[in-house]
Amino acid sequence: MKQKIAILLLLCCITSVAAMAQLREAQQDRREEQDEKKAASKAKVDMNIFRRQILALPEFSEQRRTLPELKKKVNGIPKIYAVVDSTGDVENSKTLNGYITIAVGDHTVDIYEILFDRAQKKIVKVKATGQTVVEETDEPTTAKPHKKKKRGEDDEEEEADEENDEPEERPAKRKKKDKDEEDD
Repeated sequence: MKQKIAILLLLCCITSVAAMAQLREAQQDRREEQDEKKAASKAKVDMNIFRRQILALPEFSEQRRTLPELKKKVNGIPKIYAVVDSTGDVENSKTLNGYITIAVGDHTVDIYEILFDRAQKKIVKVKATGQTVVEETDEPTTAKPHKKKKRGEDDEEEEADEENDEPEERPAKRKKKDKDEEDD
């Protein structure tokens, strides 16, 4: 009987030790998960702070002011973005990279490269990349149509017309309905 009691006590101790080990492992796993969530949350906060600081930069507002002029010069609608580079994000990275980007149609150009220090929570460096937006005109280049020669016109008049860049004004065509009313 003493042997059975000793065996039961030994089994109880072994199971309690095993249960305690499992409990410690579970607590450690929970701590690791919490740490990962905190790190991910901190990264998101850093990216949001960085993005807001990019939007507050004078370089960003300067580029925003040039958008109306750019709309007149290029095909498509130009847009300006504040981009935070999260692809090169490493857990222990002390800095973040960002860009002020202008997109026109399919063309995207990084105008400024920006460096953010995570420890100081502020922008450390703003560097112009030197790239420019490709300018395309809205007006397609077309050849001027040649006039038909009329009797009595000289070649000199024709050359003078070709030198003039302004298009010739033509009278507006009236609708058939208006013609009928005038005839009555």
